[in-house]
Amino acid sequence: MELTKKQNELYRCFLVEKPKILVAAGAKRAGKTHIFILSFLTHIAQFEGQGLSFIIGGATQASIKRNVLDEMELLLGKELKLSKSNAIEVFGNKVYCFDGANADSWKKARGFTAAGALLNEGTALHDSFVKEVISRCSYNGSRILIDTNPENPVHRVKTDYIDKDGQRLANGRLNIKAFHFSLFDNTFLDPEYVESIVASTPSGMFMDRDIHGLWVSAEGVIYKDFNQSIHFITSVEAETVNFTKYYAGVDWGYEHHGSIVVIGEDDKENAYLLEEHAKQHEEIDYWVDVAKRIKERYGNIFFYCDSARPEHVKRFKRERLKAVNGRKEIVAGIEEVGRSFKRNELFIVEDNVSRFKEEIYMYVWNETTGLPVKQWDDVMDALRYAIYTHNYRKIISGRR
Repeated sequence: MELTKKQNELYRCFLVEKPKILVAAGAKRAGKTHIFILSFLTHIAQFEGQGLSFIIGGATQASIKRNVLDEMELLLGKELKLSKSNAIEVFGNKVYCFDGANADSWKKARGFTAAGALLNEGTALHDSFVKEVISRCSYNGSRILIDTNPENPVHRVKTDYIDKDGQRLANGRLNIKAFHFSLFDNTFLDPEYVESIVASTPSGMFMDRDIHGLWVSAEGVIYKDFNQSIHFITSVEAETVNFTKYYAGVDWGYEHHGSIVVIGEDDKENAYLLEEHAKQHEEIDYWVDVAKRIKERYGNIFFYCDSARPEHVKRFKRERLKAVNGRKEIVAGIEEVGRSFKRNELFIVEDNVSRFKEEIYMYVWNETTGLPVKQWDDVMDALRYAIYTHNYRKIISGRR
């Protein structure tokens, strides 16, 4: 099996230096998970036929299947069927699959004596789950593998394990070893793919994390690729666009501004913010009237709504508006909008917006949480719900 230089380096360390805890952290698509699955299977094979227990941890059962088990099936050349206890049999041993994203997930690993663990998407797992799994790997010769994409540099995966790279036990054995991956370490990727993904990744935090695999704080203005000389157009220019579809995003508010934005999509799948409606201290009746007028102008379009106020979403539906809950994954949604700006696929009709012009420069990261500051985010949230949900629906329907 051919491996990249970085994968070979990690695999040699796994076989020769035998660290108790091995961490692979860095960029997406860099080859981390593949080499860890190979290493994990190598480890299990050393205990062939002994009936021992091993653990695979992931954010959800679905992500474990997608990220780990599907690849494992290809390497083993056979189908792996989960038992009722979410276990598979590998080399005469039981491998239990636990979802570990929630605060009480650690309870699933209680009572185990495991001979090893593979923890996928380490930053997506709850810290108590990670520590419980590690404590359960008490069988002689146990190994723990953690792969992850980077997040905030104060994340526990970094401070508790990566920052302790090279730590040794009293007997001299290597306890923790960490490897850093960038996208460029995966030399099997198509050069055109690499060029494309680099060109379309938003500047700042996303470039540092997703491409270079760095643990950096989210700092400064969020949409660094927004350029008013490029992304602002006039309503006269918008009239020349061949729009093929319309949809809207809704962020409920009262003390904060409520906001509805209308997005038009052209025949090249570029998006245009056509209208902004943002106002404080208005009840749901006001927003129903705004939405009905939008429906009169653009037809029976989808309204992708903040799910935090389910009673408002239900009210829209009672008023025969096509209201659905928008997808609320904050960082993924911001990345989608940021990517649209970087690719010059999102434009703003300048004379139809007001609050957008303020928020776009005031929408900043909170360095402590790694999420946006909850201020100057009302139109930004409505825009995110609209763009991210619409594009996500295109992906799952196979139209993108």
